[in-house]
Amino acid sequence: MAERQPSKLHVAGSSPVSRSTTLDAVAAVGLRLRASLARTVRSTPTLEADAAALSRAYRSGSQVPVLADARWAQAYASVRMPATFAAVARALAAGANRLPGFEPHSLLDVGAGSGAAAWAATAIWPDLETVSLLEREPVVGDLGRRLAADRAWSWRTGDVLAAGLSEADLVTAGYLLGELPPDAVDAAVDRMWAATRGVLAIVEPGSRAGFARIIGARSRLIDAGAHVAAPCPGDKPCPVAGSRTAWCHFLARLDRSPLHRRAKAAERSWEDEPFSYVVAARPQVLADPRPRVVLGRPRRRPGVVELRICDDGRIETVVMSRRNGPAYRASTDVTWGDALPVGFRTEG
Repeated sequence: MAERQPSKLHVAGSSPVSRSTTLDAVAAVGLRLRASLARTVRSTPTLEADAAALSRAYRSGSQVPVLADARWAQAYASVRMPATFAAVARALAAGANRLPGFEPHSLLDVGAGSGAAAWAATAIWPDLETVSLLEREPVVGDLGRRLAADRAWSWRTGDVLAAGLSEADLVTAGYLLGELPPDAVDAAVDRMWAATRGVLAIVEPGSRAGFARIIGARSRLIDAGAHVAAPCPGDKPCPVAGSRTAWCHFLARLDRSPLHRRAKAAERSWEDEPFSYVVAARPQVLADPRPRVVLGRPRRRPGVVELRICDDGRIETVVMSRRNGPAYRASTDVTWGDALPVGFRTEG
């Protein structure tokens, strides 16, 4: 597989990724998705209320309404699909950054909804040859087919716990675990990992409950032999897990389309989507040396940058000043969720 040449880019506030075209590709695919939503989804009298109920459920970690009819499917696509696309794109960009030799040819998107994760994956890896999507609710899958009518994707109706999962180089699950009964989550993770030939990416809401599901999946995957590629700098126990006051999450910023703004009765033209995630790789997928990861927004004041970082199973605070030279200059460009450059040091 050809090696990618490093280039510093940010995708929705994400870590630098290795392809020079990634930022433009994600933006272009996002615009295509936005246009497809505008053509396909129509405003309804209940759209605003339905969209608000969905957003509350995803952010609070409560049971998400079953998307079994066109009303809920339309609300989901208008308000949740852009946010899911942004969050999954950021998670996959971080994974691509840590796994520069990983070039998947096949994708399996489990609990695909209307296909947001597949749209994101094909932006990060445009050379994907086979894209398979599994969705439990026929009406949602049908909407996804119409949104991606110009793409040769394979859709199936089925449940992650019962359907046969075809093996794929890359397996994604965006906002799926929170829709399952709690006692079924472990089995779902096991089944998805068994179908993974290379990398499994799981994204959940950036709530306390969403992070708890990610931590549970992370531990289970490590026990099964996986290596964590992102966001963590390694496989050691998470230093945030078990905290009563904090949980690990990130933000994906997205521009709201007119449809999105109507659905949310929003005035701002943008929003930040909080999410938690794990990208787990098979041992044969070689990773770059694992850098430290910025947690939360850096604190900046004249000549000083304070970073809270996760490094090898511990949390530490690093204060950089102008006397640190190149390291300080590098620190001025990082943001929440970024991986610090390999070889980053606090010494000047």
